[in-house]
Amino acid sequence: MTLIEFAESLGIAQRQIRFLIAEGILPPADKTGRSADAYGQEHVVRAQRYLALHRQGMKPASIKVLMGFDEAIPILQSRGIEVRVDPLVEPSSIDVKTVLHEISEALQTYVGKE
Repeated sequence: MTLIEFAESLGIAQRQIRFLIAEGILPPADKTGRSADAYGQEHVVRAQRYLALHRQGMKPASIKVLMGFDEAIPILQSRGIEVRVDPLVEPSSIDVKTVLHEISEALQTYVGKE
């Protein structure tokens, strides 16, 4: 589908789709010749996910981080908390002590918000 059709199917402006592409939230359109763009099902699914998260009050930067880990590898799930690792991260490059410290601080901050 074209940019116009894509925007209309989502009920958003074309400039918002361009923003999502520029921010790396959506992949660029496939080219179909003579610089015509084609958006497919992958674009629709990712855009719908973004819009659903945005409607829940998440900021674009937070959504980008969350969506960037679609391919992340789950390492641990415990009591509603999940630790995931980006598959591009080399396991030997992980400083476990630093990561555990950062996780601990983040959880303490979260718990303190109640």
